[in-house]
Amino acid sequence: MAASNRAFSPTALQHRLLNDIAEVQQNPYPNIHLHVDDKNFHKACLILSTDAYGPLHLFIEFGSDYPLRAPAVTIQSTNIVHPNIYGDYICASVLNTTEGWTPAYTLKGVLIQLLSFFTSETLEQDHNGDAVNLQEFRQHSKANGYDYFCNSCGFEPSWKPAPSKSGVLKLPTASPATISKLLSLPDEIVLLMLEEMSTKDVLALADAVPFVKRTVNSYGFVRARELQCFCLKKSYMVAKLGVGVSVTTRGKPVFRSEFDLLSQEAFFQHDVRRSVQGVQFQKWLPLPLSRRHWNGVRTIVTACLRSIHSFAGLRSSELGDIDVVYNLMNHVVVQFSTDAEKSFRQSDSRSTLNHASEKAIEAYFACFHLLLCLAAENAAIIDAANSKIARFLKGPRSKKQFPDLGHLLVASLISTEGLNEPLVLAIIKEAILRNVVWMLDAKGADMPELAYLEPSLVSDYRLIKTFEASKTSYRLLMFLKLFTYSARPSNKPLTLIRDELFDNHGMIPGISKCMAQRIREIREIDGFPRFLRSMGIENVPSKSEFTAFLRKTVTDSVAAGYSAMPLSQSKLYMIRKLRERDVEVAEGIEVTDATITWFNRGEKWYWNGWNGRPTFFPGRKSNLEKSGDDGRWRGGGGVQRGGRRGGSRGGRDGTGGRSGRDRGGRGVLCAICDMYH
Repeated sequence: MAASNRAFSPTALQHRLLNDIAEVQQNPYPNIHLHVDDKNFHKACLILSTDAYGPLHLFIEFGSDYPLRAPAVTIQSTNIVHPNIYGDYICASVLNTTEGWTPAYTLKGVLIQLLSFFTSETLEQDHNGDAVNLQEFRQHSKANGYDYFCNSCGFEPSWKPAPSKSGVLKLPTASPATISKLLSLPDEIVLLMLEEMSTKDVLALADAVPFVKRTVNSYGFVRARELQCFCLKKSYMVAKLGVGVSVTTRGKPVFRSEFDLLSQEAFFQHDVRRSVQGVQFQKWLPLPLSRRHWNGVRTIVTACLRSIHSFAGLRSSELGDIDVVYNLMNHVVVQFSTDAEKSFRQSDSRSTLNHASEKAIEAYFACFHLLLCLAAENAAIIDAANSKIARFLKGPRSKKQFPDLGHLLVASLISTEGLNEPLVLAIIKEAILRNVVWMLDAKGADMPELAYLEPSLVSDYRLIKTFEASKTSYRLLMFLKLFTYSARPSNKPLTLIRDELFDNHGMIPGISKCMAQRIREIREIDGFPRFLRSMGIENVPSKSEFTAFLRKTVTDSVAAGYSAMPLSQSKLYMIRKLRERDVEVAEGIEVTDATITWFNRGEKWYWNGWNGRPTFFPGRKSNLEKSGDDGRWRGGGGVQRGGRRGGSRGGRDGTGGRSGRDRGGRGVLCAICDMYH
């Protein structure tokens, strides 16, 4: 945690420490015994009961900045032989490194980690990741072979935990009058009473009293319990909560948030700048977690949005800096799409994907709720969203006017018409058009053969390969559509959705389970027909219609300035013939001696390292200009007149043996969000 020059708030930090101590003492954990100094609660003795070493005595000292920094822990039990114990020093990342510590840890959690540190069979070492067998070290330890006496806690070599009190405890029974008074209280008062109880006691009371159970379930009480600052552990009822936002400003600004709830006090007074997982952020944005909470933070939201907008250097000037929320919502789905692509390739993909989807859904709805609150109080924001969508539908739809197509889907959430089929269809067409250059060029999917305009009425090769070339972009579109439709189904009034989210603290009950099934279905979509249906297009074009459309996007991309056409149709035909042997010859195609010479001197060596193919990006130097007339090549087969395939490794399946995902480790640039995946 970054150090701060500002004065700490002793009350808040001490309150957090006292709560942590109370949690340990009121709900003790087996084999953990904490004795706090009566004169100074910043000092405590810790006794761990272990089978391998016997009782261990440790000393804990909490700094004035706890929990911003880890407590200092030393061990006085000198009989221990342990790979991570050096005298009284304990080498543990949770205690000694910035990366290993987070204010989200409670004292009880740290003590449990320490117990595990001494009782586990193996211990993983941070420096090399190897696991050390602790059994070998324990054989050299001398149980109770030391003399240590502590005047504070009474520890001595023969120390044993005090026996637990046994016997029957007679509990008072509530009279009917008491229960009757409880039933007559307003729900808000009952919830405030439950707030002062532990979760364990609340659940026990709910099982005993049906009225309490209904109240707990109706108001999402368990979820409300989680709505607290991860640093100061203050509830949304008493603190202004939001999330940390990081902005990467190299090139196009990239927004990211781990959506760990953090209080305004922790961010501004204590300089908390890392998430629970240690991800750094620079800004803070409040969230509407309830009606009361929104009333408390609404006056500072505008300033926070303006600060993020200025820091990111956004060129757009949306009313109320609402484009910050657009960016956040869009990047939540982009990040989820990236995580989903990774999980699709992992053996434990289901559990990984479920975790990623739950986190993304919660983050998306938190931002959506903020967007709704802002739009409901400023009709001009809705008017601006309507205008944005109308301009896109009317055209032109170039990258200059609409650099990020995902923002249109977000804008539809608060637009008058909502997300309708004409808008979705227009976004799909523009996305396919923007994908053309990445489909053709070696920096992308490396499928230049699709620049050849075959005369066939139906081209299965084009239909299949065009989708394969930009599958990541199309999956992202499906995820964006899914998140958007789930947030605002059937054009439900904005104020009604806002109020439902208020009632459920920013989430819709059951939405995660419903969306998880759809997310798994998206994974299996492998072609345009299912893609279009997933996007809500009812009348899917025929194969011939879509073949003609895809073919036209190649020339339209050049006309729009998205791509260039550096090769003639005759040369492109020869490349296509190598990958699709039965492709039809278009009118005007001539395979001349000069064309064959061009092919044999360069293109036929492409898969063996020749680097002379020109780029399809407009206004860029080709590889041929960079490397000389002959490019760089070695080895290979040949092509004779008519396009007969020789010894090239292109293959009949059209895979070509090479992917744009290999280049520089950045993946392929997505035409939807203009980011690499």
